[in-house]
Amino acid sequence: MFFSVTGMAVEVEMQRLLTSAHIEKWIQDVFHFQWFLLLGLSIIALSMWWKLLNKVRLPEVLLYAVFTTIIMMGVDECGEELTLWVYPIYLFPVFPVITAINLTSAILMLSITHQCFTTWKSFSTATIVVSGLLAFILEPAFSFINLYQLLNWNYGYNFLLYVIVGLLVRGIVATLFSIAHNAQRDSN
Repeated sequence: MFFSVTGMAVEVEMQRLLTSAHIEKWIQDVFHFQWFLLLGLSIIALSMWWKLLNKVRLPEVLLYAVFTTIIMMGVDECGEELTLWVYPIYLFPVFPVITAINLTSAILMLSITHQCFTTWKSFSTATIVVSGLLAFILEPAFSFINLYQLLNWNYGYNFLLYVIVGLLVRGIVATLFSIAHNAQRDSN
């Protein structure tokens, strides 16, 4: 392992410098038009999701949203680390992935799709349509207004990613709820 003059590993020093650069850039961008646009779009998306959410199915839909968030945040972090895409504007100076507008949109739209389409066939079809909307309409729009920028990636890959994640998470949630249902039935 290589060490810098201060005794810290080179990677740690590079991460410190990167974090410092993120904070400095955020200080320049905060409270500018695009920052407010990102904030507004995020609030609108969350408000619409909450309004459309079937509160009776809250645990199931929330579980779907949480699993989707975990997977998509991991993918998003890898994508940024590998310089496949970048977010020019951050709501917060550290851990910017949490407020990435395309990530937020994808999670919210896929979880509402999960809620509204109860059969695998209808859900699969709807997931393909929603993934197309996300990848080929919303993401190019976010790129146009400079909230998201592809570097070494394309919208088609995102389309496939959304479809795969949507179906995978649906399978996980369905399995967990089936296990819980069977356990409850067996205990009665």
